[in-house]
Amino acid sequence: MINKPKALKKGDTIAIIAPSSPVKNHRYINLLNDVLECYGLNPIMYPSCYAKHGFLAGNDSLRAKDINDAFADKYVNGILCIKGGYGTPRLLPLLDYETIRRNPKVFMGYSDITGLHMVLNQICRMVTFHGPVGMSDCFVKNKMDEYTKKSIINNIFKTDVIGSVKNPIGEEIITINDGQTYGEIIGGNLSLLVSTLGSPYEIDTRGKILFIEDVGEMYYRLDRMFNSLALAGKFKDCNGIILGTWNKCEKEYEDFSLSLETIIDEIIKPYNKPTINNFRAGHIHPQATIAFGTKVRLNATTKEIEFLESACI
Repeated sequence: MINKPKALKKGDTIAIIAPSSPVKNHRYINLLNDVLECYGLNPIMYPSCYAKHGFLAGNDSLRAKDINDAFADKYVNGILCIKGGYGTPRLLPLLDYETIRRNPKVFMGYSDITGLHMVLNQICRMVTFHGPVGMSDCFVKNKMDEYTKKSIINNIFKTDVIGSVKNPIGEEIITINDGQTYGEIIGGNLSLLVSTLGSPYEIDTRGKILFIEDVGEMYYRLDRMFNSLALAGKFKDCNGIILGTWNKCEKEYEDFSLSLETIIDEIIKPYNKPTINNFRAGHIHPQATIAFGTKVRLNATTKEIEFLESACI
């Protein structure tokens, strides 16, 4: 059974944490604070938001403490990760999973935050939200489009069944393998999923709908990471596959590469699982928020994703 958080409402307190890379310009923290207050929320910036330890937002103990403290604080109703980047896998042995399990809360972020989505979903059996981080342009640069805003609100401020989720107008979902299937949706950033293979925290795709996306990777590196998931049995075990966006992913050399379509056809398509590509979630704008851990129906033939239950209570 999956634990669902309470939907956010006006007046709720939301913890802002930086579990990955540091915020380079603290002016954006003030902008984020103003935007969240406009949503009727009471944001609290945790110490990691202001910390820097090389390419990390503070040392591991500080970043892990912020996560543990935010879940333990009974006055905190939700948690927003301010930034992705790098660093969450370093925190996985340091988290207080029992306390987190007892205190399900809205938890949102994407990219490197995938490392936390995996363990909160699998170890704590909690719904989490793959959606914009605090430093996303939609928050701090006042570029919140209607598609992204509606998706956020439907997921974390409401208790209705979300139902069918479509791409933004003009963005086509592509069928890789026909068919229809059902299961919990899990996943996230491809490089993070691969980084924990062979560890106690690796993703378990058995009976699940696997969502994956990435950004800024050369095609040969995507090939390597797809193949790593294949060798680990993750495509064989899952019920279906939703490929997201591959923003800024490209060939290293024009005449010394395979196309992304060829890589997908050679590594993923042979599993004959219902599979689609170009679902607009991840490192793009506008983007859909995904409630990991909720049950969805994937119809790859008609290119439809239907969320069958509410994400919040």
